[in-house]
Amino acid sequence: MSYHVPVLCEATLDGLVHDPDGLYADCTLGGGGHSERLLARLSPKGRVIGFDRDREAIAAARERLGGDARFSARQRRFGEIDQEDLAGVSGFLFDLGVSSHQFDDPSRGFTIRHNVPLDLRMDPEGGRTLADVFAQYDDDSLARELSHLGEVPRAHIVARALRRLLEEREGVLYSEDLGKALDEAFPRGMREHTRELAKLSMALRMLVNEELPEIARGLSGAWNKLAVQGRLAVITYHSVEDRAVMSSLRGLLGDSREDLRDPFGNRPEMQGSWVEKKIEPSSEEIEQNPRSRSARLRVVRKDRGAALGGVFLAIFAVSILGAILVGQVWRQHRFLQQAGSLDSLQTEQSRLHDSLDLLNARLVAEESPARIEVRARNYGFAVPKDQWRLPDPVTGGTR
Repeated sequence: MSYHVPVLCEATLDGLVHDPDGLYADCTLGGGGHSERLLARLSPKGRVIGFDRDREAIAAARERLGGDARFSARQRRFGEIDQEDLAGVSGFLFDLGVSSHQFDDPSRGFTIRHNVPLDLRMDPEGGRTLADVFAQYDDDSLARELSHLGEVPRAHIVARALRRLLEEREGVLYSEDLGKALDEAFPRGMREHTRELAKLSMALRMLVNEELPEIARGLSGAWNKLAVQGRLAVITYHSVEDRAVMSSLRGLLGDSREDLRDPFGNRPEMQGSWVEKKIEPSSEEIEQNPRSRSARLRVVRKDRGAALGGVFLAIFAVSILGAILVGQVWRQHRFLQQAGSLDSLQTEQSRLHDSLDLLNARLVAEESPARIEVRARNYGFAVPKDQWRLPDPVTGGTR
């Protein structure tokens, strides 16, 4: 059972191993090549735990490294690392893509060199199948995915042709069907047919295994389990995969332009730093191992507790939001109080106006001659029968 020669192995271990006594996780165990070299760098106290979704890979690694008590292996998708009982891990290694064994064994259904049924599952005993993918996506959605993941040209024609072939073959596609679909899209032929065939196969494989969501979940879960000053190394093999890794790593470090800013517009303090932003294989390695030619290595370090920083950020955000909500509630309460007071004042003003009008009416009534005469009689006075007026010394009249 052959597995590929570890790619960028020495550069990876140089960036990854900083504590010979620590615990390291090989999240894409494969045949155990990287883990074997990793164990050679560790002290007797160091440990390596390997994860892989492929049972055959687990068996091969245990056969290769089972004699070393510092090594253990578990069957697990690396997107489920956050479910593992791990804490304070010194380093995580992700060597993405497909192993040579999966490509070279026709029964695994990855190859495009033999006309075999396509399987494309990393775990042949579980997970969704190629038929499940076609059931999930309509032709337009499938074409968009093929174009995005593999830059497949004329993807709409290719998607329709593959669906028709899948139905004709009762839910099974063969390796040669990929070529037939490309021939329908390019009836006069196309340049680099083998290259486009490989890109189409890769896009379908990434859909079957949900590789991009798996990368995001895996890197995030590993970062949460990583000890402060721990390191995370990732090897990628094509541009779509590499962009997904870069986006995830920048987000974890706090090095993304899309990171939330504080109320003053400042970006949050970075939770980690770059150890190696990009390392490519040397010409000598590519000559010895042609499959390494597109590899890219990136290594990051966790400088502070991201979880604690997240808690502080959440507390800060909740405090700001709480202050805003309390302020809004207080202003609303004050508004209702003032509105109630205004209504009360308007009611009192109306009552006073009515009372004043009534008082004025009573005063006018009391000043009338009839009312004056009545009041005089009530007090025992009588209207004189004869009223004498004195003469006015100026005019001579009476007053």
